[in-house]
Amino acid sequence: FRRLSVVFLLSDELVISCTSCNRAEYFLGYLSKLLQNHTAYACDGEHLSLHCPRHSTISIQSAFYGQGSHMCSTQEPEARMAEPRNCVAPTSLQKVLDECQNLRSCQLLVNSRVFGPDLCPGTTKFLLVSFKCKPTEYKTKSACENHELKLHCQESKFLVIYSATYGRWAHEESVCSALAGHSPPFGTSEQLTHSS
Repeated sequence: FRRLSVVFLLSDELVISCTSCNRAEYFLGYLSKLLQNHTAYACDGEHLSLHCPRHSTISIQSAFYGQGSHMCSTQEPEARMAEPRNCVAPTSLQKVLDECQNLRSCQLLVNSRVFGPDLCPGTTKFLLVSFKCKPTEYKTKSACENHELKLHCQESKFLVIYSATYGRWAHEESVCSALAGHSPPFGTSEQLTHSS
């Protein structure tokens, strides 16, 4: 048996700050901020700012601190002519996770002291972060195959589908067949406790 699982958001506060715009447009803009990947970067000496809208938090996808082609100018002209070196801080992802994960906004000063030993002194490096905004408040509903799933909310709230899945994972216990009176694929409790 397969089932449909739906993750959805209910909100009435999202429209408070939007007095002269269409509610649907505002809500679609909010939802698009939750669904898209965001990228931010800053050069040495600058602050990198990450921000998510209300009712969501930062979910770091990747982070890179190092030297890159043409992202930031170098501090010394002779360094531009030098051969490219491997100037990547291996601690980048963990540091950004420690500082920003699950917060609504965060700000990091970008410099080599933050990310460990400077592998390429005298060159300007940058921090590049990819992140998503994940909802902090959501509900899920499921319905088994051939059953109806009804979603509703109060009149003053919006209902937005964040994700929907039809089917089940390969090794997932079949909730629907167990509910229909079939035995689960791993047997009954008596079969599992049999000793020799």
